[in-house]
Amino acid sequence: MEVTSPVDVAGRDIGSYVAEAKQTINDRVSLPPGYHLEWAGQFEYLQRAASRLKLVVPFTLLIVFILLYLNTGSAVETMIILLAVPFSAVGAIWLLYLLGYNTSIAVWVGLIALLGVDAETGVFMLLYLNIAFDERRRRGAMRSWEDLKGAIIEGAVQRLRPKVMTVGVMFMGLLPIMWSHGTGADVMKRIAAPMIGGVVTSAILELLLYPVIYVFWRRLSLPKETRDQTAVSTAISAAPATTVAKKGNFLKTILVLLVLAAVAAGAFFGWNKFHQQAALSSMTTSQSFATQTVNGLIITLSTPGGQLRNADNEVTIEFRDAGGQLADVGTVKFDLDMNMPGMVMHSASAITPTGTPGQYRAKIKPDMAGDWTAKLSYQGPRGSGEANFSVTAKP
Repeated sequence: MEVTSPVDVAGRDIGSYVAEAKQTINDRVSLPPGYHLEWAGQFEYLQRAASRLKLVVPFTLLIVFILLYLNTGSAVETMIILLAVPFSAVGAIWLLYLLGYNTSIAVWVGLIALLGVDAETGVFMLLYLNIAFDERRRRGAMRSWEDLKGAIIEGAVQRLRPKVMTVGVMFMGLLPIMWSHGTGADVMKRIAAPMIGGVVTSAILELLLYPVIYVFWRRLSLPKETRDQTAVSTAISAAPATTVAKKGNFLKTILVLLVLAAVAAGAFFGWNKFHQQAALSSMTTSQSFATQTVNGLIITLSTPGGQLRNADNEVTIEFRDAGGQLADVGTVKFDLDMNMPGMVMHSASAITPTGTPGQYRAKIKPDMAGDWTAKLSYQGPRGSGEANFSVTAKP
């Protein structure tokens, strides 16, 4: 018999709610043999989407890297362009936090779309720097640090307007979505939000940090004897302006420190936010399919899909005491048996510890679909005990 109970989750993300609900049920409810709980509906869709995103996101990054490399022909330039990804992640995460949006499929779609926008703005910035650098080198005017600095100023400052216009068009195209209403507006807002926040911080950090990174890279192409020549001549010829130069350097240092602090704060928050979501996701990926109480210990069997399959299964075995705390039981053995006419089919498992006392992981493969008897035994600090579970292996 199957019994369903709808749950309406409001004001929080589904993953954390299910994780808390599962923990509460495991602590307070002991299911009789043959009963198990499954979490379906939107949570099931979220799990499926999360498993696909684990493939989509790295594959998207790989495609972006390959396309950029084919366009630039330089691994260094490709990596410089991809620096826009963490730059934009700072703004995306901060705006999601300020708007109170939880991580969802729509948010991840927006983050994936942001990768393409990052690549476009990064290519645009690097293009103007390369044009200025190559033009001076073609004219034979790239022989010293002063020449390199002039090229950077020409590429990053004098051509600031087209870069700002490009980012502004993206920003103005996405911003009206945040004031939209009606069907699908909530989903579109969560797609647009990370893109808006990412475009803003990516543009600012690219204008401030890209020229600096580009200078350090292109400086290696200058003759060794002229790399630091300007620094010496400036110290001799511009001695009266030492105080002004020091003030300018001090302000630049403060600006760089503020930018780095903002990046560090965004990265720290992002790590905590998504690390917490990943932890909650890992907690909810295993669903119980059998529970039994033996010698005062609650034994729970769970798998990622909430049931055994006629294939390789990874079963998590947990032992908890009456207070709901994990209990170390020592050595564990877990087997499956199926009674057939004139024979008994047997399937043994390989038990590996998870590093958490009271929690074990078993890899087992039923030879065929159908009803099996799961036999579990343990021996150790809690004495010895045995338990039999009636389980079904799905095809």
